[in-house]
Amino acid sequence: MTTQGSDVTRKVRRAAVVGGLGLAVQTAAAFHWTPMTFILSATLGPPLVLLGGVLFLAAVWRNMRDKGAV
Repeated sequence: MTTQGSDVTRKVRRAAVVGGLGLAVQTAAAFHWTPMTFILSATLGPPLVLLGGVLFLAAVWRNMRDKGAV
């Protein structure tokens, strides 16, 4: 059984991995800039970074709600 703290940590780490993948896609495309890598960077990178941000905010919001801060 997981405690609440480890559950929040797991969710924040998942958000960091998703956001990091988006940044990695954009960085990798910058090393070899072609029209195809631009398209991949523009279509995959920003949505992954935004999804990571949304996952992070959702984890923080749930944690605050569970602790009665909201």
